[in-house]
Amino acid sequence: MTPPSAVVLGGGLSGAATAYALARGGCTNVTVLESGTSLGGLAGSFERDGHFYPLGYHHILHRDRTLLFFLELIGALPDVRWRRIKLLFHLKDRFFDLADPVEFLRFPMRLSDKARFVRLMARAFRTRDWSPWLDRSAAELIDSWAGPGVRHALFERLCELKFERPCDQISGAWLGARLHFREGSAPLGYIPGSNWTKVLCDGVTRLLSQSGVHIRFRSPVARLHTSNGRINEAELASGERIAADVYVSTIPTDVYRTLVSRDDTPELDRIRYTALLSVVCATRQSVRPEAYWVNLASRGKTACAIFLLNALNPTIGGPGESCVNFVTHLESRDRALFRAPDEQLLQRYRNDFRDVFGFELDPFWTHVARVPLYSPIFYRSYRNPPIRSQSWRNLYFAGNYRTFPSIVSTGTALRSGVEAGAAVLEDLGQPSELPAAAAAFRLGTMPRA
Repeated sequence: MTPPSAVVLGGGLSGAATAYALARGGCTNVTVLESGTSLGGLAGSFERDGHFYPLGYHHILHRDRTLLFFLELIGALPDVRWRRIKLLFHLKDRFFDLADPVEFLRFPMRLSDKARFVRLMARAFRTRDWSPWLDRSAAELIDSWAGPGVRHALFERLCELKFERPCDQISGAWLGARLHFREGSAPLGYIPGSNWTKVLCDGVTRLLSQSGVHIRFRSPVARLHTSNGRINEAELASGERIAADVYVSTIPTDVYRTLVSRDDTPELDRIRYTALLSVVCATRQSVRPEAYWVNLASRGKTACAIFLLNALNPTIGGPGESCVNFVTHLESRDRALFRAPDEQLLQRYRNDFRDVFGFELDPFWTHVARVPLYSPIFYRSYRNPPIRSQSWRNLYFAGNYRTFPSIVSTGTALRSGVEAGAAVLEDLGQPSELPAAAAAFRLGTMPRA
């Protein structure tokens, strides 16, 4: 039989992983349609003075098996180095390192609540199955495992920083999975002498090319043509039509729904996305404390967090430079701040920097990224849509809206693509070993910086 043809909509990491899974499973006619000029999506980079920087903070997690698997595939894993970072909370004009016992005791929370917080974290770390919390809120989780005092002192503000919503509107399963993962407590990975997300995206691009995948850049899809319960053609903005036997959508659901007349797949129309503002700038000023991640827990700040990228990767940028990343999560792209002029946005971030670090930031370049569809809002009762469309028999889904309740990361994006490719192959009678291989991957050593 002639191997089926497949078209992947979107060249982010989910789309790239889908295409690789299909090609590895024997599909010889796979095409990726990407509207931009490179693969990677949110893991993309930009260049300044010969150096590459991420669009926003990214780090390698030692438990992110699919990411580590792909880094091994492209030959980059031996170059990864691991560093313990400082994750601080800035509250009431003070820095608090909750991993430090002395700083934790100083944090403005009652002593009894601190004991409950420790028990909460220990219990979350031991819990792997969060399905009992799918229909319950983060507020219920914290209140039942630690108490309202812990929620008000810490978690209400964290939910506001992430989603601009209170705990009682956010999924308990999502928050529990995030606490279980302990993102900031273990060493984080980077690649010295480079921006590791560019290494990943360039390596995955080579991997696809070597696997025979056709990558078409500057090819935005304008419409999906359908008949008899199937997708027949993808029409590009140029008017060109591309026919295939199978289609996989890895683009945000808000965009996908504009391409088809309808789709009755459960949960699809309930997905709502946050927006992201990410400003990266370089300065020759020394920034202290040298903390990689500072959550701005005091209300009234424009930034949700400030990342000092060189605190994780000292080789990023030029010698003697500090690389600062301001990040703001917004409930939607309709927020006025998302459309604020660059100069106004930069001034507000500089005000935040002065309030937090005590001196004026003097950057010699800045880069502003606005992501209108960043991450799904994992509200109470959130469910992943099925991997197969319920309206179009030859259409499949992949993306960060299918990774719940795991934290959204480069690795979960890759895993979602691997799962979609495996589902296509399964329906074609060609089982894939890729999901099991990625899930079974283990990190052998963790060379320190």
